[in-house]
This record gives sequence, structure tokens and C-alpha cells, in this order.
Amino acid sequence: MSTQSKRISVVLGIVLGLWGTAPRAADKPSLEPPTVLNLRLTTSDELSGVSQRALVNETESIWRDANVQLRWITDNTNGDSGRPLRILVTRRAVTARQAHSWPVGELLRFEDRSAIAMASIAGALRIVQENPERQMLDLPAMRQYRLGVVLGRAVAHEIGHYLLQSNAHSPYGLMRATIDAREFADLRTGSFRLDRESQAYLAARATRIQ
Repeated sequence: MSTQSKRISVVLGIVLGLWGTAPRAADKPSLEPPTVLNLRLTTSDELSGVSQRALVNETESIWRDANVQLRWITDNTNGDSGRPLRILVTRRAVTARQAHSWPVGELLRFEDRSAIAMASIAGALRIVQENPERQMLDLPAMRQYRLGVVLGRAVAHEIGHYLLQSNAHSPYGLMRATIDAREFADLRTGSFRLDRESQAYLAARATRIQ
């Protein structure tokens, strides 16, 4: 590897590390124990390790703000994990529930009360590639990271429909019906938090369950 390539790799690693560990403004310790949601993730073979880690980190970060702890279950996990929500990241496009310019996620519910949250790599790629100027500036690994962030936000949105037990949308925050493509792929935005009304609903529901 050339000296220049090593420098690029080091700089990229530092930048990605900072993005992955930077606390959100809303990150505060909660007095209530977190709600735990078990997830089982299945991804297409074409999704890179960089994208998958970014997906998981972004999804966890969004729901941590709402005092929900995501626990990723594998086939080898021991103990009683209940019925996890399946997360399926696939190449194919998803079906938008409403007129939607940028469909990336979809929640499928079944009669046995199970569900699958789907996220489309094709849909996320379309969003990442929407800004030609950013495409010219991004290194390949950065584009993979951005792809994972977009997928993570889409997955987090579908988890919201699952936890809230509703297909309704909010006027702001994570559960908006439509999101501008540039904002969807912007790594700096903090606008993907759960709205206060939905947080209050989840908190009240957790209290009733306890």
C-alpha cells in the first residue's frame, strides 16, 4: 500500500470513528429502565461490513434517545429472547404505503402478530446518489458508510411503526411520512429522533406492561 493510500485510510478511519461515537444532543441518562426490543438482522450478501455496522449504529443511536434498547439476536443466542422482530435488508425495492418519492423501508405484519421490517438497498442507493457533488467528494468507503446510515434511519422508522402499533405518521422527527433525500443522507442532521408524543405513548405503554 502506498503512503498516500495509508494516509487516506487513516483519515477515513478517524472520521468514521468520530461519527460513530459522537453523542447526540438528546443523549441523557434516563431514570426509567429502557424498553428492550429483540431484533434478528438478515442482510443481502452485497451489503458491505461498513454499511452493516453503520446501519446497526444509526438504528441503535436513534432508539437510545427514546430509551429503547435494541438487542440483536443471532441463531446461536441462548436464553429466552421471545419473538424478535425480523429486520430484512434486501436489494429489491419496497412498496410505499403512500405516494412517496423515496421509499426505503416497509413493515409487513402477519396474522400471528409477527412482523418483518424491510429495508431496500436499491432505495437507499438512490438517495445516496441523489447529490452528484457529494458523490464526487465521498471516498468509496464513505459512500458505503452513508448507505448504512440511510438504511439505519429507514429501519428505525419501521421499528417505530412496530412499537407504536400504528401506520400513522408524525409531523416531525423520525416518524415523518416524507423526508427530503438530501436530509436523509446528511450525516450531520439530528432530526431523526422520535417525536415527544410518540415517546410519551411508549413510556405509558411500558408502565402498563410493568
